[in-house]
Amino acid sequence: MKIIKRTPNQLILQHRPIGIWLMGSILTIVGLVIIILFTRASSLTCQRISPSQGSCELTRSHFLISKTIIVSINDLKGAEVVMNHTRQIDGFFILKPYYRVILIIPTKRIPLTVYGTITHDQQEAIATKINAFLKKPVKTSLFIERDQRWLIYLVGGIFIVVGLLAELSKIITVTFDKILGTLTIEREGLLRTDVFEFPMEDIIGVKLKSASLFNTEKMGSHYQVALELKSDKELPLTKKSTLKANKEEIIHEITNFLCQPHFTTS
Repeated sequence: MKIIKRTPNQLILQHRPIGIWLMGSILTIVGLVIIILFTRASSLTCQRISPSQGSCELTRSHFLISKTIIVSINDLKGAEVVMNHTRQIDGFFILKPYYRVILIIPTKRIPLTVYGTITHDQQEAIATKINAFLKKPVKTSLFIERDQRWLIYLVGGIFIVVGLLAELSKIITVTFDKILGTLTIEREGLLRTDVFEFPMEDIIGVKLKSASLFNTEKMGSHYQVALELKSDKELPLTKKSTLKANKEEIIHEITNFLCQPHFTTS
């Protein structure tokens, strides 16, 4: 919270949560990037008209883009699981191989999915299902789908929601006015602005409140400026933070302002 205006009759303090806004913007952008880059799905649909006729459609979806590859069943020779030469890092930062299913046709080898998994058995089960369909002409259809978009939407959505909530943090303006005899607290946000007024004559003091995070001294203390009222209640003026020096400066300014006599002009 910073001092915006200081005169003998008026003191205006304001808190603009620029750090929270910046963090919210970063989280929102990260959420969007996660959804755009990792929203992928693949499906393989095969239809057999006769033992020797039919086709398979491999459809890959990436965010809003979709691409379909059509292969004749006669050209599809089988499927196998391969381990990629590159490796991906898991949650414990240990390098591990990953596997994916490859469709085999005479001219090239087509990955069933863009991304693989670190579980070989899961990919082997998919390859076995495809090969079983190709070896049994009596089977007329096959459908395999790899779609984890719901998980990507969930993770990205959490980042976006948290980011938007942070961006909605309000600007807080505190005005002490001796001419009007009022204390005004204005909380201005994107959606609405709340204004609260209190008689300055109800203020009997200002204090620095401190509390330890999770009730432990090792986690550090958080400080908050609060006004003491005649009703034995306390009116918080600032949010809790570890910036003790800033809070002490605010208390010093408020105390000096309240102790100064009312200045009038003739």
